[in-house]
Amino acid sequence: MLVALLLRPPGTFPLVSGGLVAVGTAALAGAVLIAVTTFSFGELRWLAEKHYGEQVRLILGVLSERLAPTGEASPTMVALEQTADAAVQAVSSLLPALVLLQSLAALALAWTLYRVFAREPEGSVLPTLREFRFNDHLVWGIVLAAIALVWPGRETVRLVGGNLATFFGGLYVVRGLGVVGAMAAAAGVSGPLMGLLAAFVTVFLLPIALLGALAFGVSDTWLDWRRRLAQRAKDR
Repeated sequence: MLVALLLRPPGTFPLVSGGLVAVGTAALAGAVLIAVTTFSFGELRWLAEKHYGEQVRLILGVLSERLAPTGEASPTMVALEQTADAAVQAVSSLLPALVLLQSLAALALAWTLYRVFAREPEGSVLPTLREFRFNDHLVWGIVLAAIALVWPGRETVRLVGGNLATFFGGLYVVRGLGVVGAMAAAAGVSGPLMGLLAAFVTVFLLPIALLGALAFGVSDTWLDWRRRLAQRAKDR
């Protein structure tokens, strides 16, 4: 699949669209394999939960020896165990979406390294974060995720909805961060000041920042914030 994408005629896909096609094809192939074999999504979830659970228990065991050497369960360890269990459950349920997002990041890194080390690199450079965008029709992924999450009945449908929401939500969060970056640049906020602001938001306002970036990313489908910024700068 990747060889076919790399050998496609130049200009067939923009870089971002090519990466999305690659991971989308991989996701479709995985879904077909699950459909035609005895392997199920529930088994994948169980294996992931078993693997990550063992890793977490190993880490918690080391922490327990440091924080509670007498063997008594401290409130801190109880809270850590509850948080870790919830994290393992979430990662196991959303593993397909997380793997696809990681695959996109790996493709971006691989292309960047190719551009850096190749003597005569072909193709265009990756767009900057402020230029990151993709086909507006992908907003239907958000719509399908919302429908699946509220669909009554089978838990499998809600699991699919959760994975769709995680994958497309991740894409639109990155797109929203690009919009925010473009707005900050238009307002003259850049360099060290931008770094300090990003660090403050990450430490103290991360959930609100993610929701805000998601809102900017989704609304960019219709409002095209960066085009408006460019038009405003041109009119001055």
